[in-house]
Amino acid sequence: MKKVIVPSLIFYFLVVFQASFLAYFKFLSYLPSLAIIFLIFLNIFEKPQEKSVLITSFVSGFILDVFSSKPFGFYALIFLSASLIIRLVIKKYLKLEFDLKKSLR
Repeated sequence: MKKVIVPSLIFYFLVVFQASFLAYFKFLSYLPSLAIIFLIFLNIFEKPQEKSVLITSFVSGFILDVFSSKPFGFYALIFLSASLIIRLVIKKYLKLEFDLKKSLR
């Protein structure tokens, strides 16, 4: 449960920071999404057998839907599908060793 609540709160603060403060600092008329960057990092650093990032990505998309003018559920679907695609690419193309004891042998 803690693995879902803490990243969801971080997503909330990133979205609020982006919507309230960074909206005034558009770089070349583009505002980078801090939430999607954080989602990518979460997916990269999570162990392959854990599924907490999928729940977190849906919750973070839901949080972004609250602050958005898009149809409700749009970002939840986008974040969940992005998380699934990132996990698929990592599983298929990258062989990451997370066990330190195995990597020291």
